[in-house]
Amino acid sequence: MSQTPVNITYSLEEILGQINQKLDTLQKDVTEIKIGQAKMEAELKGDIKALEAELKGEIKALDMEVKGIGKRLDTQEFINRSVVVGFVLALTAGVIKLFFPSLSN
Repeated sequence: MSQTPVNITYSLEEILGQINQKLDTLQKDVTEIKIGQAKMEAELKGDIKALEAELKGEIKALDMEVKGIGKRLDTQEFINRSVVVGFVLALTAGVIKLFFPSLSN
């Protein structure tokens, strides 16, 4: 069994035409990918800016809450000190009355 060689002849013009056609298709695909990437980048930048704005708003709100809590704590501290001073004065008055009954009349 001997194999006879098969000769296939293509013209160089046909081969170059097919290569150019494939290159054009690849170029279109690359262009579409670049356009899609640019759109995604623009969307991401918009989303990031929106998140930044939202976070800044939340940070400001939290800052206001913390300031409010700080003011309330200062007020509570003042009230606690006043109660302690009143308790100490009452205790002192009771001790004086207990040990020096003649001074209280």
